[in-house]
Amino acid sequence: MEFCDMCHGCCHQPREQDHSSPSQPILPRRDERLHHMPLYWELTRGSCRPAAVGLVRSKTTDLGRGRRRVPMSVTISDVAKQAGMSVSTVSQALNDKGRISPPTKDRVRRAAMELGYIPDSRARSMRSSRSHAVGLLVPDIRNPYFSELVYAVQDQLYSAGYAPLIGVSSCQASRQEDYYRILLSRHMDGVLVVPDGPTSPMLRTMLAREFPVVFVDRPDQTLPGVPLVDSDPVPGMEAALDALVTRGSRRVAFVPGPESRSYTFREREQAFLDCVDVRQGLTGLVVRQGFEDRPRAAATMHGLLGQGVDAVIFGYSADAIKAVAMEWDGDLRSRVPMVSFDDLEVFQLISPQVSVISQQVDRMGRQGVDMLLSMIEPGRQAPEGMGVDRRLRTQTLFVPRGLLA
Repeated sequence: MEFCDMCHGCCHQPREQDHSSPSQPILPRRDERLHHMPLYWELTRGSCRPAAVGLVRSKTTDLGRGRRRVPMSVTISDVAKQAGMSVSTVSQALNDKGRISPPTKDRVRRAAMELGYIPDSRARSMRSSRSHAVGLLVPDIRNPYFSELVYAVQDQLYSAGYAPLIGVSSCQASRQEDYYRILLSRHMDGVLVVPDGPTSPMLRTMLAREFPVVFVDRPDQTLPGVPLVDSDPVPGMEAALDALVTRGSRRVAFVPGPESRSYTFREREQAFLDCVDVRQGLTGLVVRQGFEDRPRAAATMHGLLGQGVDAVIFGYSADAIKAVAMEWDGDLRSRVPMVSFDDLEVFQLISPQVSVISQQVDRMGRQGVDMLLSMIEPGRQAPEGMGVDRRLRTQTLFVPRGLLA
């Protein structure tokens, strides 16, 4: 083994042999190695060869017959000594506080990088009473819609200096309860929730403690007054029906999806009925059953087409995929326009393409983050457009494709 030139490996010379264990040399005591700590600063200035790194920046831990190297932590005091500045100056430079000149900040950050300094987030949260971490709970991350929502939220949080803790409830109440307990135990700053199923008792407890909570995509009607960011289905529905009327459609079916599970699906159904009523010559038909699986979806679609339905709007993208996947008679698929909520990639990969009513999920996620941070950070403004009911609605957009392009 190669040793430091300044100590010639003296601390690695075994002490007097323990005759009770003749095969095991006794390693030097810890206090016999402490005299190497002054070499740390010599090392960081290049006075010692790289082979000395293991001697002065790590300690040896015995694990049975094997041994491992455990890196020593670098503190902010180490960075201050390396940069030749006070600890307070280094702290302000690393946290972008105070009147610190750009050259000083560069010098401090360069010293921190050379030493491999990593700020202690626990200590920072104790000082500021914030962890700079936010929770996000979604029903199913496999759904491309929620995947896009997660991406938008984490991107916006990162830009604001926060880290996300993402949870997936899988539509199970027990998982929601466990996730909320984890949030409280880890002292998270707030949480964004896509409500699903019965209201969680733990969520009620969090709200009673004034824990920052924002609902995204849909409300929980049993908890009025909780800030909400969702989409308004009316603008997209109006544009879609206008496009269908222009093309010549006269009898349009609407498949709302599992409306018993979601307020959102019921709201989309009402938007469809209201928009059909004000358009002369257009008849609307609501189909609440028949899309539980692919075989029944195919049978239901064939029945609708036999009743003279010449266009179909889906409130739930999963139902639209079942309809697209069925076997169509002749060229009927190329003559019946379909529109679906949620802009999934698969709708652009088939022919003819499926038109969509986009909820602008990216914008919704970012606005949800902005609303939550306005509750966490004093003095931060809430996003524009929020009503007195603490609800912010994004406008749905109709994207014509295929037969409606």
